[in-house]
Amino acid sequence: MKKLLAALLLTLPTIAVAVDLDGYYITAKGGVSKTFNTGATSFTADSTGVLPAQNEDLGTGSAFGFSVGKYLTDSFRLELEAIKRTGYEYDARFTNATVTTFTEKAKMQTEAVFINGFYDFQPFSIRNTAITPYLGGGVGISRNKMGTIVRHNNGIPNLVTIDDNTINQFAYKLSAGTLVSLTEQLSLDVNYQYVNLGAFKGGTKRRDEGVRSPDIDLQRGIDGGEIKTQELMVGLQYTFK
Repeated sequence: MKKLLAALLLTLPTIAVAVDLDGYYITAKGGVSKTFNTGATSFTADSTGVLPAQNEDLGTGSAFGFSVGKYLTDSFRLELEAIKRTGYEYDARFTNATVTTFTEKAKMQTEAVFINGFYDFQPFSIRNTAITPYLGGGVGISRNKMGTIVRHNNGIPNLVTIDDNTINQFAYKLSAGTLVSLTEQLSLDVNYQYVNLGAFKGGTKRRDEGVRSPDIDLQRGIDGGEIKTQELMVGLQYTFK
């Protein structure tokens, strides 16, 4: 994520030299990310077959990032956005062949790059402050990481862990928001967005008391879930003129 933000920042001097900055803007943003139900997840152990895991959502996390955009017309703009989302947790129960119920927990995070398009409606004024509603959406690539899975028995870690795993996925979003003019060039950007970041998947390398042996690895890691969120984001947009 740091590399993505650095790359966006490093493009600005190049743009400034190569083209007129009129109509370009930059936005720093952050917000709250509440996940939806992930859907059914399961994994396959050595000889027990597919074990379904009962889980709901990944909880509530945070999102923060940066974007660089360009007004192509007075009403339409495109932007490149990089956002990191953290604070999610996978928390699911499963029952093995001996009818023992376990809980598996893992931290989750995702980094995503989007190309977004927005349509700005005609602005209106409230107490001499310009308000511009907009609708938009975007497509991109997410890098979804499921951290080390820690197995619990009756709420207590039982020293069984499964290594982390990271996969790349297609992602898309829909958003609706408002730009509130603070100065001629600075605006407050407030929006709600639905984001589908694609699937996540757990690792297969199992460790008992920190010791790994290939014969205890999973045949297939946690699979089947998707990271779907609804988010309230707030940003500061600076437009070059």
